[in-house]
Amino acid sequence: MIPNGLSVGLDDIAKKTGVAISTVSRALRDLPGIHPDTRTKVLREAELLGYSSRTRRNETIKPGSRHILILTVGEETPSSYMAGLSRASLHLNISLHFHHASRTTCHELLAPRNLPLSMREEMISGIILVYSWPEKIVEKISSKFPTVSIVHAYPETPLDVLGIDHTGGLFSLVKHLKSFGHEQIGFLGLDPSISWSRSRFASYLEALLALNIPMATDHVVQLDLAALSEETSRMADCVIAGMEKGIRGWVCADDFIGYDLCAELLRRKVRIPEDVAVTGFHRHPHVRHGNLPLLTSTEVDSELVGYNALQQLVHRMSHPKGLPQTILLPASFFQGQTTPSSQTP
Repeated sequence: MIPNGLSVGLDDIAKKTGVAISTVSRALRDLPGIHPDTRTKVLREAELLGYSSRTRRNETIKPGSRHILILTVGEETPSSYMAGLSRASLHLNISLHFHHASRTTCHELLAPRNLPLSMREEMISGIILVYSWPEKIVEKISSKFPTVSIVHAYPETPLDVLGIDHTGGLFSLVKHLKSFGHEQIGFLGLDPSISWSRSRFASYLEALLALNIPMATDHVVQLDLAALSEETSRMADCVIAGMEKGIRGWVCADDFIGYDLCAELLRRKVRIPEDVAVTGFHRHPHVRHGNLPLLTSTEVDSELVGYNALQQLVHRMSHPKGLPQTILLPASFFQGQTTPSSQTP
């Protein structure tokens, strides 16, 4: 780990990842000829070290280059988002700065001891938010800088959101389950504090209404998504109890929930999809899940999400008084192994 306040260079990333400095440079600039796993490793280490293209004082910044801060909370910035952001930054002559905050420190991001270096030095022209930030922090940030949020909406703080078409995606999953005879379909992963969870739950209800499928409160399982690892056993308990009531098709609010559920159900000797069918939402192709069956889910072009988020931020910087916009990218159906398919014998 680089000590707080010290600059991070390509050589630091190279040492941590065990690849050549030239490879690091090419990966960060999104140039061709880099193995996807190597690019992901470099981007992840760059974020963890707090690298930005201007951390080295002797670097030459292109004339007119603007500086954008990518703020991520809780988890690392997905490499697919980073690839899209990087590609857009090259086209737009923008320098990207990355800052990661933990769930415990994100509430005090603007305190002097936690303030990102690029903000402290007043380099930033705009901010992109990744994952769910505290509403108070978002309110303060967006009052000072043009701000775009990836996926998460903040009802009390109007700002641009680069989101996902939850309605179309959930409809495709519910319709798929119904086509294989599921007349009762549950929803696993409602967390009222998370905007995308609320939106996906609302889209699930809309799909049930459109397809004339009954809904009941015992079809819905609330979870604390900030402590998902502690919820696994309860998730499986709820699904098994639902199976006894005839609920044998379940839509999970995201893929991480879906894989955790499948792992626990299989451990308990529940067959998937023979005993119960499970879907996720927003698959992450580069995330490995061991020997678990591939989850039926939705495909989202996450690289395009990152690319369009930076494009929208540049637009907002040029039109600061315009009304906030929500831009939705499609979520298309993806057939996995956790639900029946037309090819299933």
